Amino acid sequence: MKRYKRVFILLGVLVILVAAAFGVSHMRQRREAIRTFGETFLAIPSDTVTALDWTNGDTSLAFRKDGTWHWTEDEAFPVDQQKLSKLLAPFEDMAAAFVIDDVTDYGQYGLDDPACTIHLTAGETVTTVKLGAYSSLDQQRYVDIGDGRVYLAADDPMDAYDVELAGLIEHDAIPALDPAAFTASGEVELSARYTEDGDSYCDEDRYFTPDGLPMDTDLVRAWLDRLEGLTLTDYVTYNATAEELASWGLDSPSLTLAFTQKDGETVTISLSELVPPEDSGEETTAYIRVGDSPLVYALSPDDYALLARCGYDDLRHRELVTAPFDTVTGLTVTLEGESRAFEKGENSDGETVWTLDGQETPMTSLEAAIEALSAHEFTDQEPSGKLEIALTLNFDSEAHPTLTLELYRLDGSLCTAKVNGQTVATVSRSTVVTLIEAVNALVLG
Repeated sequence: MKRYKRVFILLGVLVILVAAAFGVSHMRQRREAIRTFGETFLAIPSDTVTALDWTNGDTSLAFRKDGTWHWTEDEAFPVDQQKLSKLLAPFEDMAAAFVIDDVTDYGQYGLDDPACTIHLTAGETVTTVKLGAYSSLDQQRYVDIGDGRVYLAADDPMDAYDVELAGLIEHDAIPALDPAAFTASGEVELSARYTEDGDSYCDEDRYFTPDGLPMDTDLVRAWLDRLEGLTLTDYVTYNATAEELASWGLDSPSLTLAFTQKDGETVTISLSELVPPEDSGEETTAYIRVGDSPLVYALSPDDYALLARCGYDDLRHRELVTAPFDTVTGLTVTLEGESRAFEKGENSDGETVWTLDGQETPMTSLEAAIEALSAHEFTDQEPSGKLEIALTLNFDSEAHPTLTLELYRLDGSLCTAKVNGQTVATVSRSTVVTLIEAVNALVLG
């Protein structure tokens, strides 16, 4: 019995050795079938292709070219022509590092059930390209073009074809805005014009209302940059109907922005915000449309709120004194009913100096205190409290020889500011106190 058992064991070992030898022989045959290639195996000029379709997993898409590319299921879909061209680019000069000849078992390369199948029509010829498994050893993709071979592609086309329909849409883009004029209408009303020769205290002012009121160029530019920087990809439709526009509030937009560019072009942007009743449990929604585009995009309520900050009070200077202090030629301060005059001139060395009562006076703290005066909130309500301090600044300018600033106490935390006799804003009382302290330090020595 033991002898038979030993025989069975030996027979088993023999079977294993034969199988291993067969496997080694088969691997040698496979290895011998693979050879280096390093040549182009597919060359289809992009401009000759008139139809393209592919299936990648659950995604199947088809496009045809009739002058321009169209999605076969809906010609209204705005196809990004450059993105379609990029899909064809891999096949203009498709090279392989290795080739496997006389293939009989496509399954071992993942080509019996390809990861992606692509059809390209050029003239009367339809080329089928199958993308199989990815060789982690060679870092390349197995490709079958129906010629009995399998190629290891030097560049993986799968990277380009792993795309959904939404990734092929030609989105609207807000152009670089360089307006000669712009308007906001709707919940915000503003008209602005651009001029290189503005009439204001600040030489950098370029945008003005029709009445000549200056805006802060930096604030205007930041708002324009915010608008230009919007990435429009979250579209809700690519072919809006009149009914859809109405449902999103774009038949009568909450806010319409119109820009007349310096080159004469006009850019119009429509925005809507739909605010549901407080007890509805629904969220606020916002939408944006560029010109008469059939595309409508969802916009976050936060972005809408930022873009809607385009009224005059949003874009005007917050500083009460917009002129650079080095343009001031004289300064009179009235404090507790007493006025003191600071004069600007030159000393014996030709240096610019300030003097008070003939004595040279350092103005650094007073200058900083004046520049720190900034609007807390714009208002036209006349002041009712005590006058805390008043300033008169003189300039070497025929258009704007003086600027008067009066600061009245409003309450414990705020003062009301009048500029050139007109109430403009409330300001933090702490900055007014700092100004008073800077004056006292110079007057009292």
